[in-house]
Amino acid sequence: MTGIIPCLYNSFSFTNENMIGGGGSIVCYETKVLRERSVPVPVPVPVTVPVPVEQPFVYIPSSESILSDSDSDTDRDSDGSSTTSSSVIFNPDVMTQYSYKYPPSCNDSILWSAYIMLYGTEKYETIENSYIESNRFKFELIEYMRQNKPILKANKIKLSGLEETLVHKPFITLETLHAIAVCKSISVCIVQDRKYYEIDNGSGGSGTFILEKVKGKYVLYIAPIKLNMDYLTYIRANYWLMESISAPIRPISAYKLQDLVDISSKLHLPVVNIVPGKFGSIGTEKRKTKSELYEAICKYQ
Repeated sequence: MTGIIPCLYNSFSFTNENMIGGGGSIVCYETKVLRERSVPVPVPVPVTVPVPVEQPFVYIPSSESILSDSDSDTDRDSDGSSTTSSSVIFNPDVMTQYSYKYPPSCNDSILWSAYIMLYGTEKYETIENSYIESNRFKFELIEYMRQNKPILKANKIKLSGLEETLVHKPFITLETLHAIAVCKSISVCIVQDRKYYEIDNGSGGSGTFILEKVKGKYVLYIAPIKLNMDYLTYIRANYWLMESISAPIRPISAYKLQDLVDISSKLHLPVVNIVPGKFGSIGTEKRKTKSELYEAICKYQ
């Protein structure tokens, strides 16, 4: 008897007893099941797009931006002064490249800066004998100041002190420069660290010279007008305006506590004292008194 027994490999044992001893023959059909190979469907991976973060722009001008008056980063007030845009951070270090380089033989940088303010760099660079020219220039200044005594008196400047400095001193002082500026109608901004004093003779800022004390010596900046104006704006916003060259600060009674706090902040002086805690604990801050702030400002150099 021939039979067709459908079976699975796992449900029938192909032994001699089953195949022969059973008295029949088994017909086996080999079936092939074709299965499609599954291909994984690619899943799109999201790509993270970096979001640009706006960084503050540090003002380092190129030659094109310096010489172009139309591409201005500042807004003009009604009085002609410039205000720096809030998105622009002026970097005062850019002024270093515009400081006038005096020769090593130049000892009186204030005197020669005044000379350049009056006559320009070209005349200064053609001087053959600096000793003879400096003496000639000093006596010229004395004669001119004698002719302008009313102007000196109006600015509380004594002529006798100026003559003494110009004739007998090896260097002229900032007070002498002040007298030269008011007599010659020159606008000058004198910068000392984080304090400054302005001599304004109606130039509106565009014709103001900037003289700054750098490493114990005064340097005069010969820079484009726009850059000069930007630096003046930075100085006025961040530095302390002195009362005068000879007396930078008034008596303590002329100030309120907040006035001295504001001056200290511009000079980067601390306005609080740190009181150490007991047994190594964290200290506490105690606001400085009016007299402490005033004393620190007077000692500031």
